[in-house]
Amino acid sequence: MNLSLPIAEAPAVAKDFSTKKSPPSARKIRGGYYTPPELAEYLCQWAIRSPSDRVIEPSCGDGAFVGAATRLLGEEGAVTAVEIVPEELEKARCATQGAQPSLDWQCASFFDVAPALLAQPCYDVVVGNPPFIRFQYFDKAARERAFCLLNAYGYRPNGLANAWIAFIQLAVEMLRDGGRLAMVVPAELLQVQYAAELRHRLPMLFDNVTVIAFDELVFPQIQQEVVLLLGEGRNRDADSYGKLHTRELANGQSLVSSTPVADAVSHLPERHTHEDMKWTSLFLDDGEFNLLRDAAALDSLDRLGMLADVDVGIVTGRNSFFVVTEDQAEQLGLNGRAVDVVGRTAALKSFRFTQEDMRRFGRSNRSKLIDLNGLDRSRFSPELEAYICQAEAAGVNDGYKCRIRNRWFDVPSVYAPDAFMFRQIHNAPLLVANRAQATATDTIHRVRTGRGINVDRLGASLVNSLTFAWAEVCGRSYGGGVLELEPREAEKLLIPYEFADGLDLEYMDGKLRAGELEAAMDHGDSVLLQNGCGLSQGDLLRARNAWNRLRQRRQRRK
Repeated sequence: MNLSLPIAEAPAVAKDFSTKKSPPSARKIRGGYYTPPELAEYLCQWAIRSPSDRVIEPSCGDGAFVGAATRLLGEEGAVTAVEIVPEELEKARCATQGAQPSLDWQCASFFDVAPALLAQPCYDVVVGNPPFIRFQYFDKAARERAFCLLNAYGYRPNGLANAWIAFIQLAVEMLRDGGRLAMVVPAELLQVQYAAELRHRLPMLFDNVTVIAFDELVFPQIQQEVVLLLGEGRNRDADSYGKLHTRELANGQSLVSSTPVADAVSHLPERHTHEDMKWTSLFLDDGEFNLLRDAAALDSLDRLGMLADVDVGIVTGRNSFFVVTEDQAEQLGLNGRAVDVVGRTAALKSFRFTQEDMRRFGRSNRSKLIDLNGLDRSRFSPELEAYICQAEAAGVNDGYKCRIRNRWFDVPSVYAPDAFMFRQIHNAPLLVANRAQATATDTIHRVRTGRGINVDRLGASLVNSLTFAWAEVCGRSYGGGVLELEPREAEKLLIPYEFADGLDLEYMDGKLRAGELEAAMDHGDSVLLQNGCGLSQGDLLRARNAWNRLRQRRQRRK
């Protein structure tokens, strides 16, 4: 059957190339999501200790925190309220008519008024809910002003930082010695790389830092998990690391009806994390936490980055165009210019991915990547030319990744790695030997192993409780309950590769393919951790419990 069509007609493979993403709302762009009044009241009751306190709210919104503060302060107290949106500031002003304390309303960007406020730190309390403005919506001029101010205080902010980081860092510098901070912040504080400097500095800025987390969303109207960040005892002359505490509750209502924060914190353990451990590790019990922290010092454990390089998968610019089915590849007349590609972690069942696995995956999935690098356009089939024209009519070539290429349809960095590694993880992070010589899109990482490394054994050596638990404290999770490991985070994983020779690879492969993950882990724990590293039965149990606790914690937030 001749499938060739004239270019002017419909292409052999008609597709919808749209991204299907809705444009962001005005509220999302400015990051304005307001705190429930009872939560604002609770935080102010903890932070304000005297009716004469001076309070600043750096992004007051409709005034939930300002209103709560004015009810706790007397005539000798004072509140500075900063808000960039005039209509919101007016709402807050109207809601506090007749308040006793002095009120200073500033309708401006916090970063514009910050230099004057920083000139003489005079506040006893910082409260609020800073805007959750992501990098792509963070006004460039405002970001540059914020970063310039932060640099003056020795901060080195990550260029991809969300605006709330800068709000907190600058607000802390406005506190007097002994002052308190009480803020609602994204749960990203616990784990994202751009918050690493803040995590490092907070215990150096306060005598006590407490993080309160919730099982349920505090803001049901958005898929944004938040935590409460409480800083007690601002200390400008600290020569030691402050104390870290965590508390976990069902929801905001259970917080306001529970033991006061000060009383609860006095019974919480103090923690000091390893530099590669995110603050999610603070929700482990003492034994689990100490095991993971101390494991980083074990000579018998390697970092994955010592054995292999982890890199992102192929960034096509529009998978709906570049990744096609086997039938579509044939219809387009690609004639060998279609590369086997894996775009779903569900295809990777074990630490091996074979040619038979690839064939099975290709029967029901888009499994071919269009690779036109080096092929003169005069040699394109009519069907392929029509397909490209359809994509150009849909604007695929105008996408950022495509338009910066010499030819928009030439995808760079098409190579078959030694192994794949999960980027987004439901249960556990597998490293999978690439026996199929396929490549992967950026939903999956590509791994190149060092010389002399047996890739099957490397993959199998990840299957143990300690490595899986370490992944939970190296990576980060979002609202969908999925753990994500970026390449540099994956390379920090602790791996007992030294003892992989003792593993029964066929047994583990069979168990993983049968969906019996914990049976494969039992074997890995016994050979790698107990016989190899010398961990006790109690340590094995603590490692397994740590993995289960943190995995189930993020999955509850799905």
